[in-house]
Amino acid sequence: MARKDDPKKMERMHAWVAAVESELSIEPEVMEQVKGPMLALIGKVAHGPSRPGAPLTAFLIGLAAGRGKGEPLDLITQVKDLVARYEEDNPSED
Repeated sequence: MARKDDPKKMERMHAWVAAVESELSIEPEVMEQVKGPMLALIGKVAHGPSRPGAPLTAFLIGLAAGRGKGEPLDLITQVKDLVARYEEDNPSED
């Protein structure tokens, strides 16, 4: 069963992201196209390879996109594939 995010937390997250977009002069459309895939990826990283590595993973994807290493959605897919390979090579000890 899929987990439902707390609506109040999601509202605060959207307000925060809008404030950061404004502060950094980023068009909202840029974030809108990657928000869902990025949140899904960060959830996979946080519940898989490394919880503290999740925000750093997001930063690295943004850094790579900013340096012209690829389109954000393509970079998210690339790292999603890396998570799958990592989990195959490093099975959970649950």
